[in-house]
Amino acid sequence: MKKINLIILVFSLLVFLSSCSLLKPDKIDYNIESFDRLFDDTIQKSLTVKITEAEWDNLDIVMLDYFAQYGNFRTDFYAKADFVYQDPTGTFTVENIGFRTRGNMSRVRIQEDDGSLNLSNFKISFHHDFDLEENAELKNRTVFNLEELDMKANRNYEGTYITEKFSLDLFNAFDVFAAQTTLANLYIEIGGISNYYGVYTLFEPIDEQFLKRRLDKDENDGNLYKSLWQNFGPAALRTITDNNAIGIKDESVNYRPAYDLKTNKKVPDHTELKDFINNINSLNGDAFEAYIEDNFEVDMMLRLLAIGVLLGNPDDYRAMGNNYYFYQNSLSGKWMMIPYDYDHGLGQGWDGTPVFNNWTVGYDIYEWGNLNEAFTGQIGFSHPLSDKLLNIESYQLLYESYLDELIDPASDLFDYDVFYQKYLEQKNLYDSVLVNAMMHLPFDLRNTEAYFTDKISDIQAQLLHYQTYPDLRGF
Repeated sequence: MKKINLIILVFSLLVFLSSCSLLKPDKIDYNIESFDRLFDDTIQKSLTVKITEAEWDNLDIVMLDYFAQYGNFRTDFYAKADFVYQDPTGTFTVENIGFRTRGNMSRVRIQEDDGSLNLSNFKISFHHDFDLEENAELKNRTVFNLEELDMKANRNYEGTYITEKFSLDLFNAFDVFAAQTTLANLYIEIGGISNYYGVYTLFEPIDEQFLKRRLDKDENDGNLYKSLWQNFGPAALRTITDNNAIGIKDESVNYRPAYDLKTNKKVPDHTELKDFINNINSLNGDAFEAYIEDNFEVDMMLRLLAIGVLLGNPDDYRAMGNNYYFYQNSLSGKWMMIPYDYDHGLGQGWDGTPVFNNWTVGYDIYEWGNLNEAFTGQIGFSHPLSDKLLNIESYQLLYESYLDELIDPASDLFDYDVFYQKYLEQKNLYDSVLVNAMMHLPFDLRNTEAYFTDKISDIQAQLLHYQTYPDLRGF
């Protein structure tokens, strides 16, 4: 009997062990801290990048070498540094991060020959491994559920500090995909000496993680393109005449396509984007409308266009063929436009000269300014997506309804009081420390109330005009 019981026990143990071997091990979580902790606007946050003097000077040398070769500082070379985060909850350190500058036309050298520091935009990579085998695990590391973090200086010397934040928050509030943002103090400690750069805007990068936070698993595996005016002209979605306008950026040879693939790089396939561009340029009338309904997130685009008119940022798709991401949903096959880079607008920054003035106040909601025409010299330079959408009556009515909803005080969307409350919140958190910043610009409301008042009055008058004279809609 004892032998039988022993046999049963051994058999049971073997079954148990074999079943355990079939279980998949728990997936290792390489994330440090939550997304919500960073993007909490109600608390003061401070970031410190600690970098050795040798690493800092080497980054400067690499940027100078790149400038000597290509005439710009836009190298993607990462220096090695440590990252320290502090808020009311506490402080933590992340070692061995990648640290570099970022930006298009705004990128500058990090320091002058005399060692004086320049106000720069920066990028942090939490998953950069510096091509070292011992750093292999860093490829899976995220912090705040981010692989990277973008940090932008207040390069327009804009007193409210929140123009871009308010703009992207408005897109998000109105069901247009856009990056989450927050403000923070930025310190860079170089060789043990701390330098307070000031209050920076932090951005959630638009990447695979961005898509995963917003779309289901079967929807977030499509092609994502960063689209901006680069070596091949504006990213206006006009017929492609040079196949190199679509590709994967290679900064080592200064190759920068207008449509830069950011996902699925191992087996790149640009067929779907080329087909979409060909179709929106060649189709017209009912054929265009049927195609665009099946292949594009029209409603989101009309919301985006309405917000664009109100913000008055001239450096976007509609006026410049610039500054957006283009994504194809891997389930539905529909494309969508994701806006970014809104540091101009709301009555400050570049006003759109030589086409716009008064920061777009007074410009027709249909006959919008065409900066591509002015800068390229091509009369009638088209932006086929916005041009054709806003010549379809049903879309015109929806576009106008969104403008009306956005400026309705009851909606709490494009509203000065909403802006003012966010301004006060951030001013109370950060204004007192700015006296010691490299750019010690105190918080100030500048002309924001006048801009909101003038823009809303302008749009109200135009909406009434087109309701009275509907045949005048479009262009």
